[in-house]
Amino acid sequence: MSAQLLREPAGDGFPTDYVLARVRGRRAVLSSEWRAAMARGHPGPTSDAAIWEGLLAELGWLRTQLNPKLRETLAPVFGLFELKTLVLALRGVIARRGAEVLRLLAESQLAEPLRRAFLGEPDAPAAVAAVAHALGPVSGDQVSLQRAYAEAGLKGFETRLTRQYLETVAASRLHPAVRAFFEAFIDVRNLMTLYKHLRWQVTDTSAFLPGGTVEVSRIRRTSEGKDTTALDALVREIVGRAAPPLAMSESALESILLARLSARLRRLSTESEDVGLLLDYAWRVYVHARNRALLLHSQGVDAAVLEKELVA
Repeated sequence: MSAQLLREPAGDGFPTDYVLARVRGRRAVLSSEWRAAMARGHPGPTSDAAIWEGLLAELGWLRTQLNPKLRETLAPVFGLFELKTLVLALRGVIARRGAEVLRLLAESQLAEPLRRAFLGEPDAPAAVAAVAHALGPVSGDQVSLQRAYAEAGLKGFETRLTRQYLETVAASRLHPAVRAFFEAFIDVRNLMTLYKHLRWQVTDTSAFLPGGTVEVSRIRRTSEGKDTTALDALVREIVGRAAPPLAMSESALESILLARLSARLRRLSTESEDVGLLLDYAWRVYVHARNRALLLHSQGVDAAVLEKELVA
């Protein structure tokens, strides 16, 4: 599905050693920018849109630097980040904010058929239909996205799109480092879904995805049994610490799980010095944007509370 999501950059990229050296330099700059943002208590950009556009610009730069083989290897990761772009563009169509959609797509790596779906369709249902049509040849399902939007709006569309994408990627042949990333990412998604089920007394065992390191059968049993002790055990098994109490913010658990994913990618960057390092940098760019957005919306929030929600 990532091939259908992404456009092909012009050119053949640069030698891998040269790219890795540049990425190491930009990684250091990213760390310096975050330290400066924390010191002044403000992320720099003044809107969520500007933060996400900055992320897209940096990932777009990274993708243009890579040779065709590395682009193909990392395409599922770039595609994952573009899912949010797709949803944000649809939100802009719904709100009839054409200028916002144009700015977003200017930095996006979305393929031309998808870009035309947002720029050429008169309303959200038509754009959803065009998106479903563009992704259909790979996913084999042009109906479920339209049905999800019709039944549950943009949130239902986003949930179905993400599930469809992760199912497709998990069933694909992947580089070992990319496989490890998606396993950890699916773990985050499944455990966050379980946490919400237990907190709000919801049971929907079909919501859990295979492909993570934790067997879906274990997660389903925990959900069906409303077993918070088992949730603690699962979280401790993955990250070495218990889940926060259900009464706490969901973002506290999400931050714990995402920090574990970050640590896993840091290890991969030393084990696989090309794909692992590039994957680690792409994830750091995402985490940087996520943390900036939290900082933007946390003016006046106690520093200790904010610290629990930031991802290391």
